[in-house]
Amino acid sequence: MKGLEVAWRTLLQEDIDEPCIVGSWIMKGDYYSRLVGRDYWVDKENVYLEALVRLGVNLCPQFVYPMDRLGNASVVDENWANRLGIKEPEELLPLIEALPEDEELEREFDLEAAARAYAEPIKRRIDATHGEVLFLDSFGQADFMGPYNEWGYTAYLEAIALYPEHVRRYYHYTATKGYLQNLAIVEAVRRYGIAPFVYGGQDICDNAGPLCSPQKLDELYFPELARAIRPLLENDVRIIWHCDGNIMPIVDRLLELGVSGLQGFQEEAGVPFEEIVRLHSRWGRPLIVWGCVSVTTTLPFGTVALVQAAVRRCFHLAGRGRGFGLASTSSIMPEVPDENIDALYIYGRYYGRRYLRGEVDEG
Repeated sequence: MKGLEVAWRTLLQEDIDEPCIVGSWIMKGDYYSRLVGRDYWVDKENVYLEALVRLGVNLCPQFVYPMDRLGNASVVDENWANRLGIKEPEELLPLIEALPEDEELEREFDLEAAARAYAEPIKRRIDATHGEVLFLDSFGQADFMGPYNEWGYTAYLEAIALYPEHVRRYYHYTATKGYLQNLAIVEAVRRYGIAPFVYGGQDICDNAGPLCSPQKLDELYFPELARAIRPLLENDVRIIWHCDGNIMPIVDRLLELGVSGLQGFQEEAGVPFEEIVRLHSRWGRPLIVWGCVSVTTTLPFGTVALVQAAVRRCFHLAGRGRGFGLASTSSIMPEVPDENIDALYIYGRYYGRRYLRGEVDEG
């Protein structure tokens, strides 16, 4: 069975005997060089694509790879969390007031061009991996995390409290852009035959929980997110949501909105995998889960045996036929030993096959 078929049938929650191995977050170019036998830094994208196939990855939901030897996918500096140098929340008001209205966004939107632009990179990467890897991409959302990158945490969070209507206006603007993008994704699925699944999310939480109260999110943010994703839900394009930090206080809201799956699960932040795998979507289906070998504990500091134990635990907790994909919790950074990465992917594929074929105890 080709890797693409394994991933597609897993996402459809069929009970098959090949494991879904999810990859794209190894931020260690020298590992790719060793694995492929060619210098990653000379030919990044092609070495990366070949490495995915060699690792047995059959699902890549985010096309991201290291751009420097520190493992960064983008270049940042010490001002990355306040690119505009905002000092007071009042400075945000004219920026928000100058945003275009819905009618202008709709007038400038080209559905066919957007659908083609969305589908072409996905199809090109599937072809480049000879049908062994199913690639997904992101989707349109109301933007929660962009403001703290652009404006800084302090001014943004103060604006939520002091100027909620302006913040709502920003969420509305980004949700309109997201709604239009999602119309294009639906068209891309229909016209170009890409998989009806999308992956993405917003880093709403840190390790202590949401950055603002769930009540404020209910008031300002979630209604706009619901509007943005409506075209996807109405056309059965399923959403797998990336979650950082402690999402437990808002996970019920994400499921009510129509999220079909979750990826991440920082158990050290209070997100128990045992509880996540018991959840269902609002349509009653078991929740698709991708995870959850820790990139902050097990992978950088554990032994190969501990990584292998974490792999076994993931398969046993997730079970069969629910859309499970074995994955790291987030980006695997350069300090992770090569042998631990091997243990995650190569052992993960070996053990996953044995588990799904009933060759090991299901307990």
